[in-house]
Amino acid sequence: MPNPSELRRNRLLNGLVDGDFTRLRANLKNVRLTLGSVLHPVGVPIKHVYFPESGMVSMLTVMKSGELIETAIVGREGVVGGWVAIDGRNANTQSTVQIEGSAWQIPTAKFLEMYKASDAFQSAINRYQGVILFQAQQSAACHAIHSIEARLCRWLLLSQDITGSDEISLTQEFLSHMLGVQRSSVSLCAHTLQKSGLIQYACGKIKIRDRKGLEECACECYSVIRDQGNPA
Repeated sequence: MPNPSELRRNRLLNGLVDGDFTRLRANLKNVRLTLGSVLHPVGVPIKHVYFPESGMVSMLTVMKSGELIETAIVGREGVVGGWVAIDGRNANTQSTVQIEGSAWQIPTAKFLEMYKASDAFQSAINRYQGVILFQAQQSAACHAIHSIEARLCRWLLLSQDITGSDEISLTQEFLSHMLGVQRSSVSLCAHTLQKSGLIQYACGKIKIRDRKGLEECACECYSVIRDQGNPA
């Protein structure tokens, strides 16, 4: 059975009442989140739900052409696959590991048992699914209104908040999905931020050098999404 202190690295698990925490603990397994791995393909039954303790998972909308665009991100503050309790068995977005780490995995059947048995657990899951929906709505407006540079700054700040690290390993392909633009536009934008002294970008890694500067360049969506995900 997992050590309680290890489980509490995930903020949603950490917020559970002791009884719910104990019941859930017996069904959790620690797994590695490997870069690029797909946890939930679109339209496929969700077999497991994940509570990340490190790393980051992207929620991606998949078009018929195969193009992908990110609508939300999940880290150690939340849950991946919680939607299964609200809207059936199948995934409606693709969940892909964008920054490697680890997570607590639970079979969907055990997750649903807990969801139905505990009002407090149900409320916590529903609240977080509301955060995911809000992210998707805000991202839609952000893509329509704000510049690529402002959106990249917003995303880097949210990623740092989630991972707690100044250095983020990313490919241009993932960044293009996140921004909804071609790879050439990603490269140009990243180098612009680098010339401004805000980041260091090389060999698939971005190091944040000036967080305050990024906050000044980011669109308003950064603070809006951050505050929604971490209510006072």
